[in-house]
Amino acid sequence: MKTKDQIYLDEEPIVNGFRILENSFTLLSKFGLSPNQSKVYLSLSKDGPRTASQLSTSLDIPRTEMYHLLKTLRQKGCVETINEKPMKFGPITIENFLEKTIDIEKSKIKNLEGILFTLKKFKAASYISDNA
Repeated sequence: MKTKDQIYLDEEPIVNGFRILENSFTLLSKFGLSPNQSKVYLSLSKDGPRTASQLSTSLDIPRTEMYHLLKTLRQKGCVETINEKPMKFGPITIENFLEKTIDIEKSKIKNLEGILFTLKKFKAASYISDNA
């Protein structure tokens, strides 16, 4: 069920001789994925959509933990459910996942900048009233 526009590990792009996803675990950990979450995401990216049981067996992760991992990955926006019987889970393309993550981080930065601005404004007003 792979589509042409998705980057899977067996189609890993190479730029200037460097495999973009070569250090996949390192890349994914920078975006907040644990080692087991990375394993699940990379497995889905390589092999396509699968059930929780299939993932549990192939990755040697208990099925109860697998459901927790899949739920967390869905919340992070890198895995989607496929409504089939039985339910399958599939990866969001790495491009979409990274774009979504970048947007979230930009939003966090914008919020922090707003807090910093407000704090500076408050301190400046407090300094003026203390010296008046």
